[in-house]
Amino acid sequence: MSVFVRALRLLIANPLILVPGLIIGAASGIVAGILAPPPDASFVQDFALSMGIAMTQLIATILAVAYTVGMAQAAWERGTASLSDGRRAFGRDAGHVTLALAGLFVIGLGASFLANYTFGLSQAAYVFFCIYTIPAAVVGGRNGLHAIGESAAIAYRRALATLLMVAVLIVTVYAMSIVAGLLATTPLIGPLVAALTVQVVIAYFSLVVVGEYLALRAPSP
Repeated sequence: MSVFVRALRLLIANPLILVPGLIIGAASGIVAGILAPPPDASFVQDFALSMGIAMTQLIATILAVAYTVGMAQAAWERGTASLSDGRRAFGRDAGHVTLALAGLFVIGLGASFLANYTFGLSQAAYVFFCIYTIPAAVVGGRNGLHAIGESAAIAYRRALATLLMVAVLIVTVYAMSIVAGLLATTPLIGPLVAALTVQVVIAYFSLVVVGEYLALRAPSP
């Protein structure tokens, strides 16, 4: 059975996977709004508040990634996922996720810088080789650059399967982003529905990539 179909069935059976991202996203948005520098803020105050917002967003990202991927792993392995699965993944792998995200950020900057000179191929290569990084950090317990290295090795070894997955996910994300953008303009409930749509895409993306990682990763020694 296709990993895309199975991932969709797992998401329908486990809508709880959407909850951490929604709650963490809403909480970080509220904190960012509270910390937003006032127009008359001094340089020091503006810098301090901006750093607070950046740290809040970083912590929120680590939380959301660890919870969502941890729950996706449980869904694939047991058929059901709970918030405790996400909590265990965060407690166990928060450091791995932090280092992996830092590595992805640096490599992503380099890929973006080279994009104009490579006709966008550097960014395509970045997505292709790094797509399994977060599952490698959370599911595989790989640390930082080791997670990126394992992701690149899997992508190289299973190029056709990875290319297919990337292509389908890009189309899905693009289509859902258009839907979310249209919904966001609807008064009152529009932004809420748009946020839910985005989280559905993230959860589905996580399930697909975790499913592929579990299928393609090298056996543990």
